[in-house]
Amino acid sequence: MHRIAHQSPRQVSARCATDVRYLSVDAGLLDVMLTWDQTGSFEVSDLSSADNDADDWMTRLLQMRTFQLVPPANLQAMFLRMQQVQVDPGTVVVKQDGDGDYFYVIMSGRCIVTREQPNMKAVRLAELEPGACFGEEALISDSRRNASVTALTPCKLMRLSKDDFRQLLNDPLSRRVGFDQAKALVATKRARWLDVRLPSEYQSGHLDGALNLPLYMLRMRLSQLDPGVTWIAYCDTGRRSSVAAFVLTQKGFDAQVLDGGMPPTER
Repeated sequence: MHRIAHQSPRQVSARCATDVRYLSVDAGLLDVMLTWDQTGSFEVSDLSSADNDADDWMTRLLQMRTFQLVPPANLQAMFLRMQQVQVDPGTVVVKQDGDGDYFYVIMSGRCIVTREQPNMKAVRLAELEPGACFGEEALISDSRRNASVTALTPCKLMRLSKDDFRQLLNDPLSRRVGFDQAKALVATKRARWLDVRLPSEYQSGHLDGALNLPLYMLRMRLSQLDPGVTWIAYCDTGRRSSVAAFVLTQKGFDAQVLDGGMPPTER
């Protein structure tokens, strides 16, 4: 009944000498639960509902790395404010060029992401499965929706309003770092610059050694990123880079935002 090599990173290796039955526990989820238990800030009774699936969707959200990084008090408030939505196949959940109103998490079912262009057929960008999140870009950047999301199958979604998303989820995850501190971190090679501007902006001036991966291509090119380093995202203002950092954190990367955007002296 002993835990094995629980330190991170692992300090030793373990090999089975006999038949073994073991229990594997998600370290991040365990830490969240221990924090709640030891601070007393989480009251299960506050989150109970008539919906028999309540415990299930809360557990599934807690298994996502994005939500494990949120302070327990924020999570409790977020769970109380999230709304469950059932949609039928063909329902347009998010409409391109519409106002950003909610952040969504798919609990069951599948959705398709498409982008419309003038005088052209809509382009299929991605297919989203259970556990996927969408709708955050317009909320963080305070802009119009840049794509449409349509249900392919019957879907159960959880949604969080714009103000609640910003206050409870995005702000706690927006790890901002000043230019001097970020530059020193990059110099140690433990971090790299990620320029999320358009190629034309990048060509007119960028930080030394930066990888240019425009925001609209980020999700499709995640395999190009080294998960072993911290990615410091930047743009001109910090708006696009905030979206990039949220997406990277959601996908398991260690990401920070260059506070204030790229310094004018570096452009």
